[in-house]
Amino acid sequence: MDEGDLIYVDYDVWVMPDDEEGEPTLFDTTDEEKSKEEEIFDEESDYGARPVVIGGENVAEGFTEALKEAEIDEENSVEVPPEKGIGNRDPGKIELFSMREMDRRDIEPVEGKQVEIDNRRGRIIQATAGRVRIDFNHPLAGKTLKYDFKIVDKPESTEEIVEAILEMDYQKLDFDIEETEDGIDIVLPEQCKYDQNWFVAKYRIVGDLREHLDVKKIRFVEEYVEKEEEDIEEEFEELEEEAEVEMEVETGESEASEEEAEESDEE
Repeated sequence: MDEGDLIYVDYDVWVMPDDEEGEPTLFDTTDEEKSKEEEIFDEESDYGARPVVIGGENVAEGFTEALKEAEIDEENSVEVPPEKGIGNRDPGKIELFSMREMDRRDIEPVEGKQVEIDNRRGRIIQATAGRVRIDFNHPLAGKTLKYDFKIVDKPESTEEIVEAILEMDYQKLDFDIEETEDGIDIVLPEQCKYDQNWFVAKYRIVGDLREHLDVKKIRFVEEYVEKEEEDIEEEFEELEEEAEVEMEVETGESEASEEEAEESDEE
């Protein structure tokens, strides 16, 4: 494989222990069953082989080197030291905040809590009477990582490359892709029309498409199809049913509150 190749890869990322007596812990995986076994399953994650660009900004240097030496359908494993992974811990990324600042930001100062301050993610490592210490280092900084991986595919056709980039830069959805005389038309699914993440992702998608394909024009097509009268009636009936359910719940809660009040008066 070469730098810049777009591939699909299955992987498990293990955090190696700091001493010989410790056990590796699974940090990330494309295997849904393994994620459940190791108790890191995420309902919002799409499991299965993931598209990556070898040498891309989100691929660790040590992993990139291993991917270059790998072949499709070949099982591989590599340990990546911190300097070729996430990097070493930086003491300068541990900062001190006052309790007043925590109150102003509406942050409860609890040790171990994950917080976000000025678009930076960190973890509270100490909370005393007047000061809170927050570590903004990446959680894997200073850790040796072990990648067990297998390259399962390398997209070749235009449609395959477009699908892989859409999944890599946004998410896996049912996009309609059509090659035209002067470029590519991508018909957007309904979700994209209202998703703020899409408006950011599409610029990155355009850049990656131009990097991997020789196309003059890239069009994102939004289709608004007039609904049939029957479809409108069905939607209206669904809304009415939802409203009736909400009213029943509210009525039930109100009656329960009145009963509690009566019991309290009797006492």
